[in-house]
Amino acid sequence: MMQQRLPPRVALALCLFVAAAAVAHAGDAAVPAWLQSPLQILGVEKIAHLQQGVLVPLRDGTELMATTVIPDGASATSRRPAILDQSPYPAQQELSKGRAVFSQLVRKGYVIVVVNDRGTQWSGGEYHWLKHASSDGADVVRWITSKSWSSGAVGAWGCSSSGEVELSLARANPPGLKAMVAMAAATGVGVIPGYADQGIFYTGGVPSFDWAWWYHGWGYWHHPKLPPGLSQRERAALIRQFDPLAYSAATENLDWADHLPAEEVLDAVGSPQTEFNELIRMAPNDPAWKGYDFLDAGDSTRIPMLLVDSWYDTIEAYGTTKAFQYLSGNSPNQYLIVGAGPHCSMGYETQHTMVGERPVGDARFDYAGSVVRWFDHWLVDGGRGKLDMPRVQYYPLASDHWTSAQSWPPPSRPVKLYLSSEGHANSLSGDGELLWQPRSGPADSFTDDPMHPVPTNGGGCCDQDVSRDQTAIERRQDVLVYTTPPLTRPLEIAGYLKAALFFSTSVADTDVALKLVDVYPDGKAYNVLDTIERLRYRDGIARPQLMKPGRIYRIVLRQMVVASRFAPGHRLRIEIAGTNFPEYERNLNTGGPNFSETHAVVAHDVLYHDRDHRSYFEIPTVH
Repeated sequence: MMQQRLPPRVALALCLFVAAAAVAHAGDAAVPAWLQSPLQILGVEKIAHLQQGVLVPLRDGTELMATTVIPDGASATSRRPAILDQSPYPAQQELSKGRAVFSQLVRKGYVIVVVNDRGTQWSGGEYHWLKHASSDGADVVRWITSKSWSSGAVGAWGCSSSGEVELSLARANPPGLKAMVAMAAATGVGVIPGYADQGIFYTGGVPSFDWAWWYHGWGYWHHPKLPPGLSQRERAALIRQFDPLAYSAATENLDWADHLPAEEVLDAVGSPQTEFNELIRMAPNDPAWKGYDFLDAGDSTRIPMLLVDSWYDTIEAYGTTKAFQYLSGNSPNQYLIVGAGPHCSMGYETQHTMVGERPVGDARFDYAGSVVRWFDHWLVDGGRGKLDMPRVQYYPLASDHWTSAQSWPPPSRPVKLYLSSEGHANSLSGDGELLWQPRSGPADSFTDDPMHPVPTNGGGCCDQDVSRDQTAIERRQDVLVYTTPPLTRPLEIAGYLKAALFFSTSVADTDVALKLVDVYPDGKAYNVLDTIERLRYRDGIARPQLMKPGRIYRIVLRQMVVASRFAPGHRLRIEIAGTNFPEYERNLNTGGPNFSETHAVVAHDVLYHDRDHRSYFEIPTVH
């Protein structure tokens, strides 16, 4: 069992569920958003009409279910542009999540079309993550452009699972699709230059257990379906009566994550059949990943795309910026916005924005206005004229200002911070230092016991309290802690970070987990980002190789990106451990097929920072 009980984490489904509830307009505050009608959610009862239970035929005969909000007056003689939100989640939830955008668009004459993915909610077929996504999306666009109210111009909008399918759709380049806004959509990225995480199922070759929570709430293969042959009126009535807000295990005590083997973790809690049991058995270099509709190297699109994310969506942000970089090199009209908050929370920032427990400054940004202007430019104006939008806009955490750039990453100067100690960097009470100049010292050692893992405390994808005080974690002896002296002047960073560590272990395979922490003058230590590396993949996913116990290796951890300001008096801190569980699957350290094993080996790990082994953490400084 784990050494301490994990606090309940907020998995993806609950994040979106809470966001949906939060945006119910004040006049209906007593009525939960998911119980309101779509027209009430958007506040457009007097200017639009609703169609529910609308069937969307696909080329293979499967029928998806759609909900449409149509402005009054839309007809064959007054055709309108449409915005597609293709999602596994209930229509009310999607409309609530996008209310600030959708309500403006409906008032400007846009039709909103929410279509549930194959095998989700009331749509037909079986759900398989990013299978058929390109062809299904193209069929939906074709269906929209065939409607009497359609102007033939379609835009796509979505966040998280509703955004990932846009990257698949972009590959198909269907006629009629004019622009996209894909938010927190890195789950749709497979293997592109600098990124090989197969839809963020992996980070550094380590499976993310956020997927287990998601599948336990939403990703079932089978689900109740409406009988065929019903009228639309009857379908709409049944949908209103039985609208299936899928059960989410996100609020359960998560001791069940301890179950071994990992391939049976959902079976152990009685989950219906999902694809997770197959995915957890697939190594990041498994050829079967080619069967998923990811954005991969060699793909391009003619579709203008606005990619939106936030730095504290720490699993997604790296893939989002890499996707923007990649598409900017081979596809026209690619734009990027990255803000401050947690997963899919864009637009909730205030003058004094809090991300979990951490204050990050005035991070306000007109996301809704930017999206509306984006769609107006491409769907209404046909891309003519000037788009008054910088190519890249981002908010450095705790800075109180937004910054524009022509590309990502922006110009910066790499600076190395060297790990140092007298051999006792274990825990917050140790002697670990992070120095601007190298200094030799004896190696630090720590023990990685997978049966007593270092518990996750914030970070990752989908926890609304994504930034938390880390001092309780830093008191553990199996965590190495390295800290700079207090800063004498402001330090701002923007871009990709990396760590080069000289490392040995007593086992054939183990993991190295790392966090960057901002230490405030009062001693509170807030996580900024985290990453992990499974060392059998230290030379890349295409070349897995076990380690020789006792041999010193140079390990490079990447997959880190952020823009952040560190104020005078603050300190930068690095934490290094062998686990960050259950955010990431624990390595049982045997060197075998981790997913099917039930017995663990304790690893004795050593980190070197002497004259011949300069371990460092590199940051991209600006200004």
